[in-house]
Amino acid sequence: MAETLFNLLAEKPDVSTDGYPINWLGIGEGLIYALLGFIVTFIGIVILIFFVWLYGKIIRGVRGKLAAKRAAPVDDSAKAVAADEEIPLETKLAIIAAISAYYEGEKADCGFKVKRIKRL
Repeated sequence: MAETLFNLLAEKPDVSTDGYPINWLGIGEGLIYALLGFIVTFIGIVILIFFVWLYGKIIRGVRGKLAAKRAAPVDDSAKAVAADEEIPLETKLAIIAAISAYYEGEKADCGFKVKRIKRL
């Protein structure tokens, strides 16, 4: 077996009429090259599948940890801070009015246009 593999490396060039060497490949050598190609390709595909599977496992683990953090009960102090961070409606309206007044004073088209007002 080893002798056959070493014979694959031996060069037996013939020279064609234009001076370029020709390497002839026998049926056995062609079958061995094909078999090696199939094996290398199969191993490469298996490695790719493994990495995709591993990536999916990592993503599922991270998503599970994030879901567990979101599902964890929130203490009252965190609720109070979240309630304090909410901006009142009057403040939001004042900011919008100030921006509109600024752009109106510039006499430029600001791109903010009210097309419809809908009452809730």
